[in-house]
Amino acid sequence: MWETGEQQAAAMLPRLEQEHGLRLHLIRRFERGDEGAYLVEDSAGRRLVLKRRPWHEDAAEASGPTARRLARMRQRGCPIPEEVAAGRVGESLFELQEFAEGSPVDELTEDTLRQLIDVVRTQRGAGLGAGWDWWEFLTDGLLRDRSPLCRPSVLDGCTGPAERLLTRLREQALDAAVPQQIPNDVVHFDFGPANLLTVDGRITAVLDWQACRDGDASYDLVTTDWDLMAWPKAESEIGEQLRHEIGRTTAPGATLVYAAHTVLRNLTWSHGTEWEGHIVSSGHAFLDRWATD
Repeated sequence: MWETGEQQAAAMLPRLEQEHGLRLHLIRRFERGDEGAYLVEDSAGRRLVLKRRPWHEDAAEASGPTARRLARMRQRGCPIPEEVAAGRVGESLFELQEFAEGSPVDELTEDTLRQLIDVVRTQRGAGLGAGWDWWEFLTDGLLRDRSPLCRPSVLDGCTGPAERLLTRLREQALDAAVPQQIPNDVVHFDFGPANLLTVDGRITAVLDWQACRDGDASYDLVTTDWDLMAWPKAESEIGEQLRHEIGRTTAPGATLVYAAHTVLRNLTWSHGTEWEGHIVSSGHAFLDRWATD
């Protein structure tokens, strides 16, 4: 019988105390967001967030650079919860963070958009100088699995509408003229309203930075634009303001690549599900938008 994620998290707690001196009480799994995130309480009654994921050598190696990137952005005022502890327990990586009050953004207002853009500004120039492979990572990622968040291999052999969209987005991205300079921003890579927490309209935390890397932070603006179009969360005027910011900060060729990559990511997770038709139609509309803007 398979253990649930909550059972696996509970089983970690004795080992966290034994191996890391962390005495924690499991309260619940968070209903939205990362499935491996749990609300816990320490011996002093302080509420914290415990995140777990399978141990993998690449993920373990990336944890150090990720921590340095996040520290830079915190210094710039980005509301990222502080890390309390992190490491390995058995076959899992764990991270213990401060608990941030707030709810995910269900509707993006003009004020929230301004704050979102301010968050992305803290990402500008905060990289570690490792953005030299940014364009290769994205364009090669149109053909091969380069990230758990984008696995084009699941589309191998697809036919019909999915195949036509896949062909189109690859052609659009590979024909685009991308900038020659090496970007040095921090890219969240899974950015959007669902990973923002707010209290009374104020952004209190930006969550789920596990996939972050050096690159062009405008990618995160494009994924947000997709989110607003595919799953409407804002008035049309708000979307227009976001697209103005993308046009102001992003080279046209880069935007075409980001739009194509974003559509591909969504096509991979929706393939074979009830959402595939919606993603295909939304994907063509999104490619139309950035091919003509």
